[in-house]
Amino acid sequence: MKKWLKRISIGFIILIGLVIGAFMVWAQFDYDPSKEANTYVEQQIGQDYQFGDPESEVGFVFYQGAKVDPGAYSYIGSQLAKNGHFVVIPKLPFNIALLDANAALPIIDAHPKIKRWYVMGHSLGGSAASTVLEDNSKIKGIIFLASYPIDAIDTPSLTVYGGRDGVLPVADIEASKKNLRSDATFHFIEEGNHANFGMYGAQKGDNTSPLIPKVQQDEAIEAIESFLSSN
Repeated sequence: MKKWLKRISIGFIILIGLVIGAFMVWAQFDYDPSKEANTYVEQQIGQDYQFGDPESEVGFVFYQGAKVDPGAYSYIGSQLAKNGHFVVIPKLPFNIALLDANAALPIIDAHPKIKRWYVMGHSLGGSAASTVLEDNSKIKGIIFLASYPIDAIDTPSLTVYGGRDGVLPVADIEASKKNLRSDATFHFIEEGNHANFGMYGAQKGDNTSPLIPKVQQDEAIEAIESFLSSN
């Protein structure tokens, strides 16, 4: 009996080791920023990316999609900064936003002069961002890029999504509407796909798009500015 227990224990330890090893190998594979994305980097504080004036009226905290390096969203950050906003894209553990969904809160606390904050995220990043909406009264809304909330929210929201998204189909966005307020805003980019909300190349499982990332993101930014003006 003791021999069997010992064998089971050893087998369990080996299994745990294999799982941890597999995770560590998987964690090494990220979607890196394209060369174009790197040209839009303004300031890197530690591993976080910052854009714009930290005393702006409006601030954004952007959560990256799963396994995507935050630098891949530098174009969006730089363009929102050109529009007069402050943007922080934090480096999250293993580039998985759910592993530090509260990352926005200390960023907001560190910039007390900014009165209006919006959290936003791409794919899994948007879902993670939806979990902090009630944790700081300065958060006035959330922007989902090819994303939806984990649970029902009672916060103004904008969802921007693409008709050629192979990772998050339109049907999933439609199904998520029940978890949003009745006045939630939606912006549909017919030829948009999933990966074009960043600049990191093609993504596994996604569909191709005739749009280049900059064009898709410019349309998303226009929708964001319109959303800000009404909230």
